[in-house]
Amino acid sequence: MAENISDIKPGAFINISWNKKILMLPYSPRVGFISFSDKKWDFRYNFKDSITINDEEPILYELLPNGKYFTHECILKN
Repeated sequence: MAENISDIKPGAFINISWNKKILMLPYSPRVGFISFSDKKWDFRYNFKDSITINDEEPILYELLPNGKYFTHECILKN
């Protein structure tokens, strides 16, 4: 994972293997956190401080058509 926000370039994406699904999510610039989203799934990292990414506690949201979402627990594996 990138050390800080300046390490993430336009066109970046993240691959996630989760619950028998393979997700390839493009970088989605947002204020306040790092997001990779295809508008059905949203994988986020918050910041430890103003520029360091907290890569130990990511969050995966499953976005539903009705505007609601499910939050899924993330456990990182190398």
